[in-house]
Amino acid sequence: MDKFSFDTLGWAKIPYEPELKSWAQNALPYAIDAANDPKHHTEWLRSQGTWFVGVDALDNDPDGCVHGSDPLRGGVLKAAQYATGQEAINWGLGQVSVCYQGYPKKGDDETDGMFNYRRNRDFAHLDGLKPIGDKRRRIMDEFHGFILGIPLNDYPAKASPFVIWEGSHIIFRDMLQSLYADTPHDQWDTIDITEIYQETRQRMFDECKRVELHAEVGEAYIAHRFSLHGMASWPDRLDGPAEGRVIAYFRPYWNGDMQRWLT
Repeated sequence: MDKFSFDTLGWAKIPYEPELKSWAQNALPYAIDAANDPKHHTEWLRSQGTWFVGVDALDNDPDGCVHGSDPLRGGVLKAAQYATGQEAINWGLGQVSVCYQGYPKKGDDETDGMFNYRRNRDFAHLDGLKPIGDKRRRIMDEFHGFILGIPLNDYPAKASPFVIWEGSHIIFRDMLQSLYADTPHDQWDTIDITEIYQETRQRMFDECKRVELHAEVGEAYIAHRFSLHGMASWPDRLDGPAEGRVIAYFRPYWNGDMQRWLT
């Protein structure tokens, strides 16, 4: 992993490793089964069936093993250790993100404004920041260590790729450090940051470079926990695999000193 890229841009590519390709090939059928399981659809099938969100839908062990596969190690483990400053990584359950041709379509629960933001701004967001109540006020109530994306199948580079705004992690870090400077960490989830978040996000749209990330099976990418990121639309007339564009995402919860989480 290019540590300079991660520190300055907020993301880095993890080069090809045959062990990671084997892991992805083993995980793919379980990911497809999860996406096709009707019991998951009510909660996770969105945008008129063009996106399976699949949070925690991958049945993996804490070390990343999927039904007897090898654990996640090598370059992805080293990247996770660098991103957190910790040796032990509990991967948590992986997200199975499956996107299909036609994404996005307006969901039944989406306003025109929400859909336009999804289509035109990649539904850019900061992980862990949740909308609360009818007025969708923002508070930070989940604290992740990083975002790791592992492609599980072959798909075109323009098939709804992961999008990141380079350098946004530095701006968000400074914003959060200022907001939480005089507040105990067990009270951070009581602070409404709606207005400052929206102002800061607009600054990122104006100042930071939008980049689409793509990786082949056997490669991966990691994004800083404070990066502004989203998912691009699937272009018209672009063909893709029948099972959709399948990526496993890992966003383990932070395990350690919360003041270090802010750095």
